[in-house]
Amino acid sequence: MQQRYTRGKIKLKNEDGTVLIIAVFLVMLFAILFAGMVQLGMYLLARDQLQTATDAAALAGASNGTHRYVKINVITDRGERIVCDDDDCWCSGCSRVTIKNIPGDEKTLLDEGAWKNYCVPECDCGGGDCWYELVERNMMYDTHSMGWGVSKTTIDDTEKELTEATKTAIAEYGYGYTSTLNKMLKNLTLEQISTLLGSKNRFMQAWMNIGGYTYNCGSECAGDTGACYPCEEWMSEGDKAYKKVSDRKKFVDQCIQTMSNMRTANSRPINKLDAKYTEAAGRFFEANLPKNASDAGIQKITVYGYEQRNSPYYPSVVVYATAKIKTMFPSLFPNDLQTTVCASGATSFRDAQDQTRNGNKFYDALTGGKWYRVPEDGCWVDW
Repeated sequence: MQQRYTRGKIKLKNEDGTVLIIAVFLVMLFAILFAGMVQLGMYLLARDQLQTATDAAALAGASNGTHRYVKINVITDRGERIVCDDDDCWCSGCSRVTIKNIPGDEKTLLDEGAWKNYCVPECDCGGGDCWYELVERNMMYDTHSMGWGVSKTTIDDTEKELTEATKTAIAEYGYGYTSTLNKMLKNLTLEQISTLLGSKNRFMQAWMNIGGYTYNCGSECAGDTGACYPCEEWMSEGDKAYKKVSDRKKFVDQCIQTMSNMRTANSRPINKLDAKYTEAAGRFFEANLPKNASDAGIQKITVYGYEQRNSPYYPSVVVYATAKIKTMFPSLFPNDLQTTVCASGATSFRDAQDQTRNGNKFYDALTGGKWYRVPEDGCWVDW
């Protein structure tokens, strides 16, 4: 007997069929919306974490590898000197010596008192004084990474100013022989000055050449020319001058080390931007990266340092970072989504003009004055 079959079908032309189609459509729509909302939430969360990492990098960059750059004048009132006539002796005003435009790192020059090396000894009667005046104060970033740091020209100019101030200080320190010492030190570098002060033979050779005599008066005292006695007198004065200034070698070596540190920091090589950027900024950036971010790195660092001191963004460090964020539903969305964020870290320091408002005579570190204006946000200005 032939079996009977009932043909099955979906009722599309009545209310039951319509409800079924709408229900399936709504379920699919809600599933897609749910997946999208979840993915959007993960994207925003990861982007926020990337922003936090970039903020940390910018703040670390703005607070590490920096120093306060100052320029000062050191003034020495040498007090009084002994003046005598046939009947009596008394004290009379000596002189005032000003060594101008001495550049340096504020921590070393002012906080640690290195400015005192530019003071000149008092005269015989004492009663002198020595202080410094603030000429200029700025913030410098000394870590080299893309635009990070100062130019070679700026450092060269700083070394020239420091060298001239050091020459003046040494010449004035050898009071009584200042004119001759100025001639001896002319056109010498800091390294050459250090060598000169470190060797009495070299010093005496230069001293005798300035006076027009041979070393140890060999030629002048070889025959009866009458030049032996003045030559020996000149050599004796040179010995006294060396004793006065030879201990300044340590001071000169400190100046050399200061410039060496600045040059070394400013020429530190950066081989790969996304892997070997500034140590402090990179360390903080890596520590705060989102876990689901891949191929993340700092793409650009812009520093508004000493050379841009007239910029509204000075002094600050701007960091741009990019990351790819993995998706949870690769069948619905791309495998990853890329995002770029920016952060600006500002560095604050006290305004030099405000510090000198009530007088420009200092003996200790600078602690007063209002803070320099907060720089504007430099994000996306040069992206």
